[in-house]
Amino acid sequence: MEGKMEENICIKARLLIDGSGREPITNPVVIVKGDKIAEVGRESEIKIPEKAKMVDLGNLTILPGLTDAHVHISGDRSYSPAEEIITPHDLMVIRAVEDCQKLLKAGFTMVRDVGSSIALSLKRAIKEETIPGPCIFAAGRPISQTGGHSDIHYLPREEVIKRGALIADGPDDCRRAAREALRDGADLIKIMTSGGIGSEKDHPRYPQFTVNEVKAITEEAHRVERRVASHAEGAEGVKIAIAGGVDSIEHGFFLDEECVQMMLSHNVYFVPTLCLVEVYKKALERPYDMPPWRLKKQEECMEAMPKSFMMAYKAGVKIAAGTDYFGPPMRAHGDNADEAITMVKYGMKPMDAILAATRNAAECIGVENIVGTVEAGKLADIIGVEGNPLEDITVLKKVEFVMKEGKIHVDKRLTAV
Repeated sequence: MEGKMEENICIKARLLIDGSGREPITNPVVIVKGDKIAEVGRESEIKIPEKAKMVDLGNLTILPGLTDAHVHISGDRSYSPAEEIITPHDLMVIRAVEDCQKLLKAGFTMVRDVGSSIALSLKRAIKEETIPGPCIFAAGRPISQTGGHSDIHYLPREEVIKRGALIADGPDDCRRAAREALRDGADLIKIMTSGGIGSEKDHPRYPQFTVNEVKAITEEAHRVERRVASHAEGAEGVKIAIAGGVDSIEHGFFLDEECVQMMLSHNVYFVPTLCLVEVYKKALERPYDMPPWRLKKQEECMEAMPKSFMMAYKAGVKIAAGTDYFGPPMRAHGDNADEAITMVKYGMKPMDAILAATRNAAECIGVENIVGTVEAGKLADIIGVEGNPLEDITVLKKVEFVMKEGKIHVDKRLTAV
């Protein structure tokens, strides 16, 4: 029996920003065959296949599907330390499924989950088309030292381990933890080389792990072609992470010049999660259920965050967009374009912000040969937004069309002929 012929889809729009950094194309045509992009160009240059399904997006702007390189799809809806203790796990999973749907509807066709006990299973469910959602690259359980950022300080250790953290001390134990994460099926490994906002008994400036401990983890990851991302908010934690061989720095709230030079010389990506500065400002007026110690640390970081971001950006550090959103108010999934919007607010050029959420994010994850740009041979992850994000970056929140791997998931404005 002959296999089913792959349908050709012809997408037209007013403008194409292809994610490569090149100038936009007016009156573009994108030919999709199966799950791949077959051809891209101006309407006058492209021969449209016979019997192709026509999708005319009118005045929309076409972009690559967006990527959030730092999320936690955990089903949280609260900032309370008690959330994961008192909420049934089944309910957390159901909420996480809803969050996957919100992400896809918002134009995010790919995310990198850097710590969630649920994400590895969500990834499988989406891949087998049990539920709709973005392609997920998942770290699974993050690795922390005893008393570190992922060691939930107000819980007994056995409860922390139950909730998904791998606690390790010393190079040999760190190597074991890395192997355990890889055994779980991790697409990358997430580690903590500084304290953080959400961990009660440490501080973002305090370094965690030693260089040798980090090296043990990165060696295990790199030998099986996995990358390592490090939560590192303080400068010393950033330096430990880079000296230990990590591939990306997450947060980097208190960078200094040495941090920036190390990022450049070691070809390390920076995921600044800059949108959190806006969250922290809003929390001063309405903190929801954030504990006092969290509010205090947030306020201490607010001034430094934009300065560190612009220091890295002006120096030419490779920057990928990531929100650190995990579900509660002000950090709800579906609002993930906040990162690109905030980057522009604090000085990044709109085109560079778009690249941070497309091509650069794909490079940070290691899938730039598959996604990240609207080019022939890439997966057909394509969105359409109302307006021109080069003129108004906030239109990234006005998503009218979403195609993931050649399948249309959102079609608010398309006209099929």
